[in-house]
Amino acid sequence: MKVTFPRMGTSWVAFKTLIETLGVEVVLPTPVNRELVRFGVKHSPEFVCFPFKATLGELKSALDKGADTIIMAIDCGPCRFGFYASVQERIFRDVGYKKFRLVPLDQADLLDFGWVKTLFEVAPDSGLFKYTKFVKAVILFLKKCLYLQNIHTAEGVFRAYERTQGATTHIVDKLINKLDQTNNMNDLRKFQSVILEDFAKLDIDPSRNPLRVGIAGEIYITLEPYVNLDIRRRVGEMGVELYQSLSLYDWIAHKLHVNFHRKWLEHVAEPYMPLDIGGEAVWVIGQYIENAKAGFDGFIHDYPFTCMPEITARTIITNKLKKLYDLPTIFFSFDEQSGVEGFRTRLEAFCDLMEARREHREEKRDKMGPILSQAGNHKYYGNEFRKKCLKIVHKM
Repeated sequence: MKVTFPRMGTSWVAFKTLIETLGVEVVLPTPVNRELVRFGVKHSPEFVCFPFKATLGELKSALDKGADTIIMAIDCGPCRFGFYASVQERIFRDVGYKKFRLVPLDQADLLDFGWVKTLFEVAPDSGLFKYTKFVKAVILFLKKCLYLQNIHTAEGVFRAYERTQGATTHIVDKLINKLDQTNNMNDLRKFQSVILEDFAKLDIDPSRNPLRVGIAGEIYITLEPYVNLDIRRRVGEMGVELYQSLSLYDWIAHKLHVNFHRKWLEHVAEPYMPLDIGGEAVWVIGQYIENAKAGFDGFIHDYPFTCMPEITARTIITNKLKKLYDLPTIFFSFDEQSGVEGFRTRLEAFCDLMEARREHREEKRDKMGPILSQAGNHKYYGNEFRKKCLKIVHKM
């Protein structure tokens, strides 16, 4: 048996460990590229969301490499993601791929443990020993999910301070490879220290006062650099400090009902979006409000073209929240037609706008003193790992 799954940015590191620890060979798809997207566009329904097309191309590349089993997550509710697995399976069979099976992994509520049965379907039967392997696989998976989140949290902080452009990207790539190769439990326990030590060696300019921007949106678009035109790197290299709470670990913790930060964002968003309408819409609303109250300089919302839940979140931000919180926001809807030049121009203009706004607010604060709100002094906003990164930057 040879198993494959969508890469979803760097998330493949955790999924690969999960499957291989169960004793199954993994065939990684080719990273998303123009050719794979072209295949997805050609064989997908015209108005389906972009992640469907990109993952269709990814999985096609894995089938061409010899994969015979596809694991594809599914969900219930109003989002079209719930139909991905069944429609993609039909497409592959229609274009001539017959010798494979698609195993749907239901992640609507991980506490119902249906996913355990799914994983046992692909794991070779080895009696009682399979339960020991399963527990180890899940622990390694969760740890790697957490460390992937930590790596990208550090990336969002340190890139804004790097003296040599590209140095942060080099460290991130090195850490991703190192994490992929680390499968010993004792070594993994120390990996958070490894991340901090590697970034602490980066040549930075701590005197900078970068713009602070939150980024949120649909999970696949936000985590896959090819489809979002590598927005995190591009924004960071413009001297912007990025905060992103969305990650694979964040999503899994939510599905296990232990993500209290997401519960807080749902509470914050409830007056404007009282129920989950699909995608990441309700958490986008919550993060926008939270980032505005924390004194951020801007907010980026990225999502697939035609994604109705995210478009609904955008409308609420534009028509209601912008008037209440006055946090500059830029929206990016991505599809196969997205181009780099216009994208970069919009980002540069957005950074100029935030800089001008910051200067205006500082001048106003100097004139009016303590009368103004002190929002913006929350330098150490975020989870504990992000605070550790910021303390390294500021040598505290």
